[in-house]
Amino acid sequence: MLGLKAFLYAKSVLGNVTRCELYTVGRKPYLCTVDGIKAVSDCGIGIFDGESLKIVFYNGSQRIVMALKPEYLSRYLDRPWNELEKLVDEVLEKDVTIFFDIMFLPASMGG
Repeated sequence: MLGLKAFLYAKSVLGNVTRCELYTVGRKPYLCTVDGIKAVSDCGIGIFDGESLKIVFYNGSQRIVMALKPEYLSRYLDRPWNELEKLVDEVLEKDVTIFFDIMFLPASMGG
C-alpha cells in the first residue's frame, strides 16, 4: 500500500510520472512497494539496493524524492504477514506525509 499511496501522491503533484526508482532492502514488505506502483502505473521502474525505502518519481525535469520515515521503517520491518495485513488500514487512512519525508527537486540536482 505504501507504493500505491506514494505513486498517487507523486502523480497529483507532477501530473504525469514517466519513471521511478525504488531504493530498498531486497525483501518483503519493501519489495511489495513495487507491486503497489505497478498496480496503478505503467511507468518504468528501476529497483536498486538501499538501506531503507526511498522512491524517486520523475516527470521530465522535475522529480519527487520520498523516503520512508525511520519510525515507520522500524514499525513494518520483519513483521509477520498477518500483522502487516492489519496495518494496511493504517496506511490507507493516514496522509502520505505521515509516512514519508518528501523533497521536490529538478532532475538535474543531486538527491
